[in-house]
Amino acid sequence: MTSNKIALILLCTFCGLISSFSGRAELLDQGLNSIMVIIDRALTDINQVEDASSDSPDAEANSTAKIAANNTIVNLSRTLGSLSYSRLQCGEADVLAEFTNRVQRMPVEAQDAMRGAFQEGFDNSKSGATLRSEAECKSLTQSRKHVAVVDQTNVIEEDKPKKSEKAVVEVEKPAEDPKLRHMRIAELTGQLAYKRYFCSDKKVFNRDFNTFIKLVPEEFQKDVKTSYWKGFKHGKRLNATLTSEQC
Repeated sequence: MTSNKIALILLCTFCGLISSFSGRAELLDQGLNSIMVIIDRALTDINQVEDASSDSPDAEANSTAKIAANNTIVNLSRTLGSLSYSRLQCGEADVLAEFTNRVQRMPVEAQDAMRGAFQEGFDNSKSGATLRSEAECKSLTQSRKHVAVVDQTNVIEEDKPKKSEKAVVEVEKPAEDPKLRHMRIAELTGQLAYKRYFCSDKKVFNRDFNTFIKLVPEEFQKDVKTSYWKGFKHGKRLNATLTSEQC
């Protein structure tokens, strides 16, 4: 099954199964994690094509596969941006670090399209969103624990199967350098902040920037500020044609 087909099935699942806030919160969060997995697979496909020789007899097929993988990543980045807004409302910024990490793994010439798609989805979600209550945020974040269900089937000596038992196993992520995590969050936060800077009171922007920096450990603040303004420049480039009417 191709990445595009997987993405289509995933998006159709979103539309068909959302029926209540609790169910919607869990589904969207599971969907966000699934999107990350599909993006990772598409990035692997792209990197494999990048490593292949242009003189390879499969060069044309590789080029087609690269285009398909790029399109999949851009489309899912837009959906990811839309789903991320609710997380940021609830004070969860990890998704920004995870997304920025994946942007850095894309070929340089394709990174702006990925960033732009994320911001498009984020802005669309923001325009139609309402502020969530503390209870709603709690429900939304409950499914964030990465849990895998593993089937463990025991077989007795006579080869007679026993009833399948399911055990819940927590999947631990490898530890990440906290400074890198803060820098990744800052870069995408800076990108998203440009539109707010352009469209709103500059005093509000400066207040939000200072508040953001104060949340970062002092020993990381210098590097985080650099990453923030790097992202801000990305946002300015992505919104080069932005007008006041579009605000």
